[in-house]
Amino acid sequence: MEIKLPHMPFKFNTPEGQMEITVRSGSVKGKAEVRDLYAAAATFIQHGPKALERIQITPNVKTHGEVMKTLLTGFVVTPEKHDALSLEFRILTALCKAKGVQELDN
Repeated sequence: MEIKLPHMPFKFNTPEGQMEITVRSGSVKGKAEVRDLYAAAATFIQHGPKALERIQITPNVKTHGEVMKTLLTGFVVTPEKHDALSLEFRILTALCKAKGVQELDN
């Protein structure tokens, strides 16, 4: 599904709690940090053990601006690539259904 966010920063609710889309340097895919690249991720806002979890939602790119442009103009989200009981599936599904998120597939 291709979606775009209405604004940044963007906060949304999930079954696990409130989250925010953030843009940071470093990759979370594969657990390797790459400081010269940027990506957007959904992060938990609340305190506790989940506060450090990040679900990467955009590919890695060279600049912060590229990620911001992607978030506001359109990017692909694929919850169905994850197990239906996984945290990633629940978070990505909640993001796609969040108030203000526009679906671009139509």
